[in-house]
Amino acid sequence: MNPGKISKVICSAWLMIAALSAAFAQTSGPRVDVSLIVTDKTNKSVSGFRKEDVHVFEDKVEQTILSIETDERPVDVGLVIDSSGSLRSLFPTVLEAAMQIINQRRPADEMFIESFVSSDKIQAVQDFTSDGNALTSALRLIKIQGGQSAVLDGIYVGASHLAQHRKTPARRRAVVLITDGEDRNSRTKLSEVLKQLRVEDIQVFVIGLITDLDTESGLIRQSPKTKAEKLLTTIADESGGLVFFPRNEKELINAGDQIGAALRSQFHLAYQSSKAITTTEFRKVEVKLTSVDGEKRKAVAPRGYYVEAKDIKQKPTEAKSP
Repeated sequence: MNPGKISKVICSAWLMIAALSAAFAQTSGPRVDVSLIVTDKTNKSVSGFRKEDVHVFEDKVEQTILSIETDERPVDVGLVIDSSGSLRSLFPTVLEAAMQIINQRRPADEMFIESFVSSDKIQAVQDFTSDGNALTSALRLIKIQGGQSAVLDGIYVGASHLAQHRKTPARRRAVVLITDGEDRNSRTKLSEVLKQLRVEDIQVFVIGLITDLDTESGLIRQSPKTKAEKLLTTIADESGGLVFFPRNEKELINAGDQIGAALRSQFHLAYQSSKAITTTEFRKVEVKLTSVDGEKRKAVAPRGYYVEAKDIKQKPTEAKSP
């Protein structure tokens, strides 16, 4: 064969290999499943959006979306209620908001109820059930108690119970937290709670009753109100849930109604990561929604996922010649 033709064949072969390698690299990462909520400017869940307007970024690199579909999976929910003394005046309305969430569950959904005050006063009032009467009766058992609030401990214990209950992708998991957000006595750190929520794929929906908290701050100290608002917003945002800060009883009841709707009205988004698994790490995920009709829409999704040691594929050992 002519040397020039041989060079062309070799060059073509290398180009083909390079193209195949590039194509493989684009799909060499894991399939990632994301729970997606789309809200309007009032924070209400909506279903009116075009799938082609959704864009997913992993570590700031846009990814290939495989599918977006309505998420019909039943939900396991932990209703975690702060029963510390600071909520005494609002507590009847707190229970009414909790009832809103219970009443909006679907037949296949299951809930458990936890009340908490301090680290040593975290109580399972009702274990997982789909029985509305049992859940309603359990709410009536919750009483206001004295003690130093342990918000992070309350979430951690509730999320742990969720994680142990049923490990199946056929169901979603969520915590609904009702609290003033003033954490005074938790043993668990925020970073530990966020990692738990990410690893176990648990969303947190928050009703933050921060209106009566102290607004006075110092030179290097945030006010209790600002600190609580930041804590609750971080937990909800990082887990792909929603947070509400009602200013009165009417808004409190409305928040319960919107959370109930958000638990039912979600989407399941799957994308193909372009990044191969080579090391344990946390990968940041951002979902953006392009608005083409002038109507403001917001995509709410967990802010990332962990790649753990068990996910790393071992390279096969090379066989040695005898």
